[in-house]
Amino acid sequence: MFFEGDISEVQRMNEVGSLMTAQEALNLVDTLLCSTFGQRLNDVQSVVLLESWLGHTYAEIAEQISYEHDYIKQVGSQLWRSLSQVIGEEVCKKNIQSVLRRYQQSQSGG
Repeated sequence: MFFEGDISEVQRMNEVGSLMTAQEALNLVDTLLCSTFGQRLNDVQSVVLLESWLGHTYAEIAEQISYEHDYIKQVGSQLWRSLSQVIGEEVCKKNIQSVLRRYQQSQSGG
């Protein structure tokens, strides 16, 4: 549960650039995968990443874009495996934000 002080802290952190936005995460992942595997994120992968970043379930994502749940789950699983290879740390739907933030900080000397 957020309290007023917590929200102010989140806003302050975001203002100083400590928090990565979903769009920044998408750009970072696309760049990482392109430089490593030579392929950019496709539309479904992009939606899975963005919606996972926002805390949505695979079922919600599948319903939103009219795909089968199992297919969305496969897309997510492959995406996390590829990112894990690139970053050198296990990536999953639940830790995507913390892993990418750590990675970004390590690359910027933070």
